[in-house]
This record gives sequence, structure tokens and C-alpha cells, in this order.
Amino acid sequence: MFNHRKITPFITTFALSALLLLSGCGAEGKAAIDTTDGVTNILDYVSVDFDGKNGEGTAFVNVDYDGIETEMVGGEEKIKELSDVEDLAELTKYINAVSSISFTIDKNKELSNGDQVIVTVTYDSSAAEAAGVVFGEQKNKIYVVKGLKN
Repeated sequence: MFNHRKITPFITTFALSALLLLSGCGAEGKAAIDTTDGVTNILDYVSVDFDGKNGEGTAFVNVDYDGIETEMVGGEEKIKELSDVEDLAELTKYINAVSSISFTIDKNKELSNGDQVIVTVTYDSSAAEAAGVVFGEQKNKIYVVKGLKN
């Protein structure tokens, strides 16, 4: 139902994130990372794919965790600066904030073109605060079902 990864070994996660960002892999279809306002709007990094027949469709939530991490840390340059072992405590705070994010979808099967599904995000506000991360106010987003086969 959900297409997301667990946040485990945090050094590996940030190293991989930095490598992907530097190489440009997966850049197509990603949200534009805006570090200027100091707010990470989690739902900017969520998309929903629909598959199947009209009336029998399914929904899959996709999350660009690399984009979320990059924005909440402050951009690619900041990630590069946090590559040393001395930055372990700060990295752990960011990882705790990201790993506390979860998503639910109100309906993910028996969908028809034109239906609406709602994706809701929750997270541990104390983990976000400890990392100095401000997540946006938007807690849910409506997606219209489209592209199902007749």
C-alpha cells in the first residue's frame, strides 16, 4: 500500500541521499526543494499513483524521502557539511524527525476515475522540534483518481 523506506543506519541514509542528489538520479518528478522559508511542507513530497480498472482501482502513496531530508536539513550544501562523524548527534536528530513521519490514505481500493482520496501525514512534533525542523501546517491533501482503465 505504501511505497516508502525505513530510516535505518543514519550515516548510510545521508550518504546515499547526498550521492543521489549529486548524481541527479531520480530528479524527474520531484518537488522543488525550497530551503528559503525554513518550512518543510511534507505533502509537497507525496504523490499518489493509481492502477487497475475503473471501479476496481488501487492507490499507491509514494514519498520522496530524499527531498524531505534535503529540505529539512537546509539543502545539499548543508548535507555535505554534515558528513563528519562529529555531526552524529545532529544527524540523529534529523533522522528521528524523518522516521517519525507516517502517512495514511482514506481509501486505496475499489476506486473509480474521478473519486477523491485523502492522504494524511502525522509526525512526532517533539522529534521535529528537537531537530529544529518546522514542518508545514498542511496535514492532508486530496488527490483525484485518474488514469484507470475502462
